[in-house]
This record gives sequence, C-alpha cells and structure tokens, in this order.
Amino acid sequence: MRVEGEALASGRLYHLPQLNYPTMTREPGWVRGVVLSFDDPQAILKLDTLEGFVGDRDPASNEYNRYEMEVFDAAEQSRSFGVAWAYYTSGEKVRQYGEIGLPGGVWREARLRELGIESRSRL
Repeated sequence: MRVEGEALASGRLYHLPQLNYPTMTREPGWVRGVVLSFDDPQAILKLDTLEGFVGDRDPASNEYNRYEMEVFDAAEQSRSFGVAWAYYTSGEKVRQYGEIGLPGGVWREARLRELGIESRSRL
C-alpha cells in the first residue's frame, strides 16, 4: 500500500458516536482523506469486506456502497488526482446512528476533541 497524497473527495463527513468511526455521505461538501494505491489487485475485495460492501446485493443492505469518483489534491484543489474508489453510506443510515456532522470534513482524534466530541480509542 502506498499513500499517493492528501486528497479531497466530494461528500459530507460524520462521526458516528455509537460506532466510534467516521462515515461519508454523497451530500454536497468536501471530505479530507488520502488516496491509497495497492499493488495487489485483490486489495479492493479486502476493502469491500472491511467496509461491508457486497456488489451484487441491494445497496440498502450494504453498510457502505463503493463508487468511482474524481478526487482532488488537498493542497491544490484545482489539481485532479483522477478517479478513485470511495465508500459512502446513505443519509438514512447515518441518521440511524445518531450522527454528528464534522465541518471541514476531517475526522481525527484531535479534531474530535476540538469539537468537544468524546471518542473511544480503537484497539
């Protein structure tokens, strides 16, 4: 796995306090993250399993759904990194988990503390 660079993806980011992890929806906005590349062509299947995505089942049954999208350099938003896969969840599922919107599209422990959001450390 290689980190290609910090990137911006179209969407809106939420913290899910019941699950203690972030999720992204396809709502208007920007989410900060990183573009990863993998030498192993099977890596996407492993990520699908991690994200609870099964391509041939009803999208409402998936925890996340995978979409191709254009991503941009976080330092120079007009510079495209090209098309990448991203995992999104539905707004309906986000609301079921008692979401907390994260302005600026960043999910990090320090950012959560800054916003006054408690986060349990993951083991």
